[in-house]
Amino acid sequence: MGHKVLCIGITVFFFTLFAAQTPGPNGGYYPGGSLPEELLRPRYGEAPHFPQDYVIGPLGRADASEESYRYARLVAAGLAAGNGKTEGVQFSEQKRLSAVQGIQNLRTRSWRVGGGRAEPDGSVSFLIRFLGREKSITGELYLRKEEAGDTGFFWVVDDVLLEPPRGLTEGKFSPGGADMAAYERFF
Repeated sequence: MGHKVLCIGITVFFFTLFAAQTPGPNGGYYPGGSLPEELLRPRYGEAPHFPQDYVIGPLGRADASEESYRYARLVAAGLAAGNGKTEGVQFSEQKRLSAVQGIQNLRTRSWRVGGGRAEPDGSVSFLIRFLGREKSITGELYLRKEEAGDTGFFWVVDDVLLEPPRGLTEGKFSPGGADMAAYERFF
């Protein structure tokens, strides 16, 4: 009995020691806090592990610029809110309405942005995923820089391509990855 209490006490001590609140990739905080940097560093030839969605892959900006990633997160947040209208976001009315109509029945509970990359035409694309209670919608968000005269440039939503909704149980993650249904980019 004494060993059980000692083990539980040590476990609780280490849990509280490492349970510092760390911001998560979509705002908010990681449940349970974070691990110390020493445990996150790859060792013995391991690759670093970053947050990942089992359909769109690694989350975050990847090869895209930090400004384009922040802008993509603003667009995704506006679409998830149900109207696609976010202050500072330039979006053609037709494309905004089409994207909102595509996800409106989903009742989005969370969203994810990842896989940023520069396209050959100079635009930047991000993989996006909107998750509801029973279904999810995956797609791509294309952003383009527009000149703003002597003030520099601003970002514009060039296009939003969304797949039809699919059930959350489709393509469940398995450790072997055999039944993963990864998203294929349109272009």
